[in-house]
Amino acid sequence: MTSPYVLELNNVGRQYGTEPAVHALVDVDLCVAPGEWLAITGPSGAGKSTLLHILGCLDRPTSGTYLFEGLNTAKLNDRQRAGLRSRRIGFVFQSFHLLPHRSVLENVMLAEVYRRQSHRGRRERALAALERVGLSHRVDYLPTKLSGGERQRVAVARALVGSPSLLLCDEPTGNLDSKTAASLLDLFEELNRQGLTLVVVTHDENVANRAGRRVHIIDGQLTDITAARKLTEAQELEAMGQGVGRDESVTGGQTPEDHRSSPASGPSAHTPVRPPRSGMSLRDLFEEAIAGMFARPARMALTILGIVIGLTALVATVGLSRTANNRIVSEFDELVATEMIITPRTGSGGIDPKTIPWDAADRLMRLNGVAAAGTLSEVNVGDSLVSASAVRDPQGQTAFNLAVKAASPGLFEAVRATLAAGRFPDIGHSERLDRVAVLGPTAAQRLKIVDLSQLPAIAIGDHLYLVIGVLSDVGRQPDLLGSVIIPEGVARRDFGLAGPGAVMVETELGAASLIAQQTPLALRPDNPNTLRIQLPPEPRRVRDAVQNDLNVMFLLLGGLSLIVGAIGIGNITLVSVMERTGEIGLRRAIGANRGHIAAQFLLESASMGIIGGVLGASLGLLIVVGVSAYQVWTPVLDPSVPFLAPVVGGTIGLLSGTYPALRAARLEPVEAFRN
Repeated sequence: MTSPYVLELNNVGRQYGTEPAVHALVDVDLCVAPGEWLAITGPSGAGKSTLLHILGCLDRPTSGTYLFEGLNTAKLNDRQRAGLRSRRIGFVFQSFHLLPHRSVLENVMLAEVYRRQSHRGRRERALAALERVGLSHRVDYLPTKLSGGERQRVAVARALVGSPSLLLCDEPTGNLDSKTAASLLDLFEELNRQGLTLVVVTHDENVANRAGRRVHIIDGQLTDITAARKLTEAQELEAMGQGVGRDESVTGGQTPEDHRSSPASGPSAHTPVRPPRSGMSLRDLFEEAIAGMFARPARMALTILGIVIGLTALVATVGLSRTANNRIVSEFDELVATEMIITPRTGSGGIDPKTIPWDAADRLMRLNGVAAAGTLSEVNVGDSLVSASAVRDPQGQTAFNLAVKAASPGLFEAVRATLAAGRFPDIGHSERLDRVAVLGPTAAQRLKIVDLSQLPAIAIGDHLYLVIGVLSDVGRQPDLLGSVIIPEGVARRDFGLAGPGAVMVETELGAASLIAQQTPLALRPDNPNTLRIQLPPEPRRVRDAVQNDLNVMFLLLGGLSLIVGAIGIGNITLVSVMERTGEIGLRRAIGANRGHIAAQFLLESASMGIIGGVLGASLGLLIVVGVSAYQVWTPVLDPSVPFLAPVVGGTIGLLSGTYPALRAARLEPVEAFRN
């Protein structure tokens, strides 16, 4: 299959509506050969623009066939038609259709966005096209800073990038003064001499006279004026006796009907190739989406603000809910709620006294949420009695069977012990094996020790211990009030203590469950099951009921704010689509298919949602911290919030932008230009 024509229309018709039907084109036959300059004239409403839209694959005929370089355009899908527009057809519009927020160079480079080409050389090709139209000194200007003639030259340069085989111009001089129009026509003439095929729709007789061939359309019907004029001249010559040979040299031996496809220059055969497809790289997609977002910074800020408000409310309400729940827990028995006791678990062979390591308290203090920790052990002193005097009084009891405990220095803080006199033993006493003791108030009373200034001592069996402190009270472990407490190191030496009997832990409010999970691995990573963890009894039913009520209330408030923000994004995006109808038409004309338009709008919405998510999460966390600091609460923050908020924001942006994006994608190029 070969075709000598760039364009070939056979009985093409275009009808709008049915009741009544409007016939914009009626049985149009037209052929345009390579290198021709064809002018299409006619009154307003005659069908000129409709014909141009069909020639540019912006619209489809309702009847007849249209071949472009031998390709039947009726059989091409949206991507293939977009591929023809991006690679084979250039458009010059009366209204220029330049993006006002992009520079001259960027407007020209836009022509190659939908060709899936490498960025390498794109700038150079655009600069060459601008040089070709005489605008190399305006590459960094915005279109708003250019004159009408310069804007039209930018549009021509954009159409010429990529060397199209056909240039379609719709009233290119309609908005220009006579001098600028003449300059533009000179440019068209030069391009035509270089072999470019031009089809120009115009009302201007000067433009039509500059073309090599002219057709006239009225009421949707096409007449080839050039062919008719040549036939008339031939008939006049024949009537004057100039001979048939002269007639054939002018008409090519064709009737007016045959001359519908007569080219101004000799036709050359075109072999149809595989229909091109439009394409867009991810880099171009991201760049166009970012440019589209920042083209209207105020509207972008309003769109992002909707997401920011929604996610700020959601993050703040969830954070305040968890913080308030934590505060409610503190209103219960704080002392009980923060106590945890660790003891060896009874095995088949009984209790192993070496189950708990000596440095258990130090290990637990490394865990976040542990306020204090200390070991406590029962010391087996056998039959030894505790006495405060070496002299035995036959009238009264001087030696008593008192409980002896071994403790690490951290125990006293863990049980919230207070002193009536003296001091607590420290780690130095244990390491130096100093024989010192602290007495519970009951034990001190029985031993008649009330004044430590005289450095009283007590005897446990044959060992003498200096009393350095007397307890006043303890918050936990009340049996310490009647006991003698000695350092662990001394108990190991004097009484053969094999290991700590228990670990007393005080946790931060609400941290007991978490610490209970971490403790076995912290103390016995080799065998966590050998430990028994006693968690504090909590009034779970009351707490859970209050917590659930608060969660539901706060989540409803946050969710409602998020929904309002999503609706706002959808509305603003929809308004943006309607405002950018001309831009959508331009992008479709230079090669974008429906998928490209939808992808760009979706990416813009999702990107604004992600930005709103980051800002919303940050503001929400600041609100939680600020409120907690003002109320002197401990803020409880979910570590996943900073990561989930951008995802939620992006998802909401994507969902909110789906309908506007689909609406934008469904816009036909002709409809977009018409609006």
